[in-house]
Amino acid sequence: MPDQPRMSLVEDLTPLDGASIDVGARIAWTMRMARLTADVPDRRMKALAQALGTSPARMSRAETAQLRDGSLVDGYEIALEMPEGSLRAPIDILARTFPRATPPDVRPGPAITSVAELSALTERLDSDAPATGGDWLRWARAMAAPGNIGMPVSLAQRVVDRLVRELSRSCGHGYPTRYEALAQIRCSDYGFLVLEAARAEATHPHAQGLADLFSAVGESVSADAVEWCLGLLRSERPYLVTCSALALENMDAISAGSSFWPDVVGPVVEAFDATEPGSGQEEWIAHLVRLVPVAVWRDAGVRPSRALPPAPEVEGFDRHRANRQWQRCATLASDVGHELGIGDQPMLARLVFDIGYGHWETRAVTSYFLLGALPAIAHPTWELFGRLVDSEPDQRIRHRMARRLHGALMGRFASVASDWLTSSDAVLRSAALQIAGSSGTRLPVGGVRRALADPGTARAATYAIGMSGHPALPDLATDTTLEPAVRGAVSWWLERGPRVPL
Repeated sequence: MPDQPRMSLVEDLTPLDGASIDVGARIAWTMRMARLTADVPDRRMKALAQALGTSPARMSRAETAQLRDGSLVDGYEIALEMPEGSLRAPIDILARTFPRATPPDVRPGPAITSVAELSALTERLDSDAPATGGDWLRWARAMAAPGNIGMPVSLAQRVVDRLVRELSRSCGHGYPTRYEALAQIRCSDYGFLVLEAARAEATHPHAQGLADLFSAVGESVSADAVEWCLGLLRSERPYLVTCSALALENMDAISAGSSFWPDVVGPVVEAFDATEPGSGQEEWIAHLVRLVPVAVWRDAGVRPSRALPPAPEVEGFDRHRANRQWQRCATLASDVGHELGIGDQPMLARLVFDIGYGHWETRAVTSYFLLGALPAIAHPTWELFGRLVDSEPDQRIRHRMARRLHGALMGRFASVASDWLTSSDAVLRSAALQIAGSSGTRLPVGGVRRALADPGTARAATYAIGMSGHPALPDLATDTTLEPAVRGAVSWWLERGPRVPL
């Protein structure tokens, strides 16, 4: 039986709307839950410690936020029969996103040190041979090692370009592992290649799946990347504005309170003032404006020329029963915990709150990455989360929740998506289409055609049929009854291929 009820709870007790989060506690909880929910014969700490050649005391310290040990994370993956990188990638993404709140990794674990091994892996990634997210992460960690600058740029660029193409089509465990691999490269001496790849992808008028690529660009706050993203806030393509806003928010997070905003706030305000009220561009640039610290505004010398559009208004940020939204998250976590036999898990409630109601995209994304490492917990959580979306009365929050649910790219079809496919709400229909795509579900072609003809769902519909490798793709790419932009997006998927789940 799981031993969680006899152990102290691991919680993130930072304020729900506070300036920071408890990264160490989140890492510890994820490791503990990976062990307690693993599908292995013996999940006891003593048995796992013996398998790993370590002590239960060291494992206990790691599972109670007293120690961050990357090598131990790698060992958990092997001993618990988890896909390579499925635990390591979400943890490392979280740590890099919030460096100020992150404890040091006392044993990061060795990267590839054999010339033969790295050469063979590089040759495989530079070919058409299949590769897993774990392969990509292993290669990137080796490439990002200090002083490892011997690979010719032309070869490295080809491999990075393949990684970029796969990231836009990945889901399940393959999604955070590929993202972390690209982020590792971005933070290395080869980081300029990621920016060059993003620039090239952004020039394609029908490019899909750019948000994660832009976020990876934002893993390094280089002057050229900041300038590029600020310039794209003026783009007439709403999608590029969204992606650029996400990249800039990521830069803000990893800057850890340094001097990021003082040089950026002026161009952001100017871009906001240039937007059309009510547009998607206005919504996302207003999101950036709200992230600017109060202290920066005092010396900024600029202010938006008009009021910001209404933001999703969370009812409260207190952990008590009077806060309806927090209580819903606590109830969800309790239901999942007792269903799985792991008892109450306040950390799960906190992660769900950050995903459902938190202002920060960075906190939402890192939270659903952590849940993705724990499929036994994630699957029932997503089913219940869908009900939270349905019962949320505030449309702005409901839409943001639905977007974050499909953004998790869990790689399986959540049952709530079946109902959303026929919803009168275009945002919910889009979320359902994207959930279907990430799960590889092939939808009836009649419904797909209707979604492609609707401007509110066309992008999501192309994603659904592209990720699933729908047999109707060739016909739809040449169907002159569809808008040219839709046919172009369908052709993009035909060229790139379907989802990459591993």
